[in-house]
Amino acid sequence: MRRISGNREFLVSAGISLFTLILAVIALPSKTITYDGALYIDIARNLLHGITNYTYQGVYMMYRPPVYVYTLTVLFRFFSPEHHVTLARLVSAVFYSLTAGLTYLFALRMWNDEVKAILAAALYIFNPLAFAMGTRELVHSEFTFFYTLSIYLLYTGRKNGSTWRLYLSFIVAGIAILTRYTGLSIIGVTVAYLYLTEHWEWVKKREYPIGFALLAITLLPWLYMGHIHYGGAFKPFSVATQYVTNAPPVSAFDYIGMLINTIGVIALLAAIGFVLLKKDEEGWLLISWLFVGLLGIMTVTHKEERFITFLSPALALLAAHGLWGISNVLSEATRAGEYKKHVAVLLLVLFLVPIWGDASALKDDWDKQGAIYVEVFEYASKNYPADWLLVSQKMYTMAGLYYPDATIQVIMDVPQVRERISEGRYDVIVRVKSDPELNIESSGNYRIAKEFQNGNFIVYVRKF
Repeated sequence: MRRISGNREFLVSAGISLFTLILAVIALPSKTITYDGALYIDIARNLLHGITNYTYQGVYMMYRPPVYVYTLTVLFRFFSPEHHVTLARLVSAVFYSLTAGLTYLFALRMWNDEVKAILAAALYIFNPLAFAMGTRELVHSEFTFFYTLSIYLLYTGRKNGSTWRLYLSFIVAGIAILTRYTGLSIIGVTVAYLYLTEHWEWVKKREYPIGFALLAITLLPWLYMGHIHYGGAFKPFSVATQYVTNAPPVSAFDYIGMLINTIGVIALLAAIGFVLLKKDEEGWLLISWLFVGLLGIMTVTHKEERFITFLSPALALLAAHGLWGISNVLSEATRAGEYKKHVAVLLLVLFLVPIWGDASALKDDWDKQGAIYVEVFEYASKNYPADWLLVSQKMYTMAGLYYPDATIQVIMDVPQVRERISEGRYDVIVRVKSDPELNIESSGNYRIAKEFQNGNFIVYVRKF
């Protein structure tokens, strides 16, 4: 099969990335915020005051991985706070677009067919999870890029006999782990892929032990910071595990059902692609990537659909392989083998209709999340400055976006909070109807400034 020129590869990949970036920028949300996204921004702002000040409200937050947060910090140095949320979303949009171009290159390296590679890129771009997360102030897009880049470098390094690519793949794997701790599964993916293709012969080659050493060195600065500030080198990982474990549990069967419902047609095409895989280099790679990566999510108690966003490129490659297989069957059945690529493109267009519907619906759902919090805090911050705030647990990190210099505490039925209410210590209180009533109104120190959603959200301000 004819090799596609390097210049053409680069131009097509860049064009795909540019298209994806424009799509993401057009789709950026405005009146919404997530709890986790607000926390990343809060921490990034504090890092402006010290490179190791990985805190929110004076508490170290190292159970949150650092790469996305430090990425934000670099940008925040050049822009004022009112642009920080938009910047955080633009970072996701950029990495979402870069992954689209990388998916094209990955498919091209695997199958050396430009049309099939474009199919894979399109099935990544419009994957509901990839599209929805590509416009969020969350880590998923950046994590997906580094995770995919590491596997790409590992695959092409072995295929081309490039030692430097292999070394770089392990360094990037370390960065992926520090972008989201789920990235630890990449070690399993690497070992599984090497075992399936070389059995234990790979252990005898010096580039792999050196590669794992480079991965460990990449993690060292964060491990050292954990030792100094967080009570142990591996404490960030263990606390992150506890945090997920304490969330509501989701069974593996329920989770699979949720995923199929979310990604729809792509799941079906990927299943067909899996059936059509051969026991070759590419087949073992995709099997290792998808199943070991998925296993890393299945082993945790709490699961959300967005957690597998990092597998979107693997699903796109499998789905493209499945779509290609369907076009082969149809072309042969109609004796139109010379039009196989045209059939594949036509099928892509047809399948993209329901895929785009699923992607738009999921993005709309995410665009509504936190919209009421934005409305409440935009009103409060514009009308009532505050040094001390008392807020619902659900709003704890969002409050920091609008009152970055304030002391923020959570509504809890404890003597200390009741005492501070009776003393009028809090300048503003934002309460959700489901929170404890406490002594806010009976203290005589506060009045209701405004209610939202028929009293479900109440803003109290101090009378004096």
